[in-house]
Amino acid sequence: MAPEAPRLPLLRPLGVLEKFMVARSQLGVYQKVAVTARYKRASRGDLKKALCAALTVVISRYPNLSIVPVNLDSPEPSFARLPSVDLDQIVRFVEVDELADGDHRFPALDRILESEHSQPWKLTTPPTLPLWRLHVLQQHGGNASTFILCYFFHHSIGDTKSALVFHQALEAALNSPVEGEPVSKVETSRLPLLPPLDYFVDTPATGCSNESQSQEQPDKVWTGAVQSLPVQTRFRSLWLTTDHTSRFLHVCKINRVSLTAALQAMLVGALFSKLPREYRTVKTDCAISLRDWLPDPIDADSMGVFVDTFFETHQRPALQDRPKCAFSWAMAKETGKRIDRVVQERKGDGLIGRLSQVQDVKSWTMERMGHRRTTSLELSNVGKLPSLVAVKDYVIESLVFSQSAGALSGAIKVSCVTGRDGRLVLGFTWQKGVVDEDLVDGVISEFQLIIYQELYMVDPST
Repeated sequence: MAPEAPRLPLLRPLGVLEKFMVARSQLGVYQKVAVTARYKRASRGDLKKALCAALTVVISRYPNLSIVPVNLDSPEPSFARLPSVDLDQIVRFVEVDELADGDHRFPALDRILESEHSQPWKLTTPPTLPLWRLHVLQQHGGNASTFILCYFFHHSIGDTKSALVFHQALEAALNSPVEGEPVSKVETSRLPLLPPLDYFVDTPATGCSNESQSQEQPDKVWTGAVQSLPVQTRFRSLWLTTDHTSRFLHVCKINRVSLTAALQAMLVGALFSKLPREYRTVKTDCAISLRDWLPDPIDADSMGVFVDTFFETHQRPALQDRPKCAFSWAMAKETGKRIDRVVQERKGDGLIGRLSQVQDVKSWTMERMGHRRTTSLELSNVGKLPSLVAVKDYVIESLVFSQSAGALSGAIKVSCVTGRDGRLVLGFTWQKGVVDEDLVDGVISEFQLIIYQELYMVDPST
């Protein structure tokens, strides 16, 4: 008989959002998030050794990198701490023929992200591996000064801001190497785990307020095909140049709207332009970070799930005879007003409040299969990394934010981030069989057209 596995030390029960995120992955509804960073380095040392040493430092600082969910079928699932993290099992080195094509796009990266986002997490009992993976991409026989790190993580251990924290901590550790030979099996942090979001946010005592959103929608609302399993993720990235990003921000400033408001309005306009005209309404779901409004110990350097969402309904503009009419700054300003209200109230539409009233998350989730989706389009703009004030050996340049498609998600997801190089990158995700690939390609092309028209007032194809 095999010896019984030692019990892992329990840290705390899962919070409301964390329970939901674990249940989603158990059911195959949604799998993972990723923030990918393109690094440049001046040194020519052993990259694997440098990464192992740096990861040892980062793991020692953040307990989220060594936690696992346990007692998943009990009334109170909890996080437990692994005694060690085996880097050989979670860090993978991959050689690709080309990191970038002639237009400075990354099709090989898109293929890797698409494939990985469709892979399920294996929540084994007892758990042996943490809820994150790192893929290191290098060009076969190419420039050793550039490499790409894909950080994949389970949404229960962090939001996307947490992934930026991870990359910044790793960048700092790479630039401050410690003496000694790095090891692949790393002892984990003994620091306490931060409280969940429900510790800071009041939840209502009433039932789920938005139950009807996914069940009763007019026929003229487009939300793709119904919610269904299994989920196979499709993904494509769109990279704006540094110059285009700078011009875009300048135009937003002139029109007195935020980047997020402009992006949402442009994406909605692009979607309307490609949908059959009988669809008159598009519904959006935009993520909002709450961490700036939460008390200590939560701060900008925290890892955890501190997010909410807010909804908005968009009606098709009256005139759309020309592509130029697919977007207007008036549309962006309306979205800007909605964002301003969220900021003033310091909350979204109460995602945690709705989920806190659900007694059986798995049953609640599966009951929604076969029903219409709540939203047409999901937007997440996680912001940007600031420029470094000094020259460093290792420097993050571009960033890509991507995520799995979801059976309970909007039909199209758009995930945005800006790297230290000033390039805005959009990651488009959709579920195979829910949205036609030609529609997504058309939306991306139309979005690019809108961008060019607003930046230069010309058609880029001429």
